[in-house]
Amino acid sequence: MFINKKSPIPAYYQLKNIILKKIESGEFKAEKPIPSERDLSDALNISRMTVRQALNQLVQEGVLYREKGKGTFVSKAKLVQKNIMSFSELVKRKNMVPFTEVLNFERVEADRDIAGLLEISCGEFIYNFKRLRLANDTPVGIEEVFIPEKFCPGLEKFDLTTSLYKLLRENYLHIIRYVDNVIEASKPLGTEKELLKISGGTPVLRISGTYFVENGEKLFYEKSVYRSDEYKYNVTVYVDRDIE
Repeated sequence: MFINKKSPIPAYYQLKNIILKKIESGEFKAEKPIPSERDLSDALNISRMTVRQALNQLVQEGVLYREKGKGTFVSKAKLVQKNIMSFSELVKRKNMVPFTEVLNFERVEADRDIAGLLEISCGEFIYNFKRLRLANDTPVGIEEVFIPEKFCPGLEKFDLTTSLYKLLRENYLHIIRYVDNVIEASKPLGTEKELLKISGGTPVLRISGTYFVENGEKLFYEKSVYRSDEYKYNVTVYVDRDIE
């Protein structure tokens, strides 16, 4: 480790990058402690205030976390959802193995609420299925999908442990163009705690979304619950008019 004191880059920022590179290389491992403020200060010949500034920013960014009386630790990397990407693809990009368990599947008549969300007739047949999504055998989320039968007749013949996006694209020629999501923080329910293997003190992210195809038609509606300690959702907000 080396801090270039003649560089225009502040010393604390150089230290941040050093720590990030050591995490990326695997030298600093997830849920293991990093060197103490004193050790970093002595090794790099910089003030403890400079070290603390770098560590504080990394803690705020979720890269590190502190345990009172024990030190500063590397946070476990979360799956980060950006834009429209299947869970399987997201997990594979993290060099992890995705796994899906289908919890239930049925063909039912749409009730008033679901019919209204999908803009179909009440009583029209839909497929309703729920899946448990795992990464390296760790349960991460529960997804429940409601999709009109008219958009994917014979869906029961296909393997729903694979990517739904890919299945809809390759077998029904449906290409998802955008999603209207609502994201909320919440406490897990009893069955959710059991399936996700979390305690009642672990918050979850509830994401409800309507998926649209290119012509603006609603393809399906999904309700999901994800572990907040394993998954985070990145949202980019665009401004389509002047802000007053």
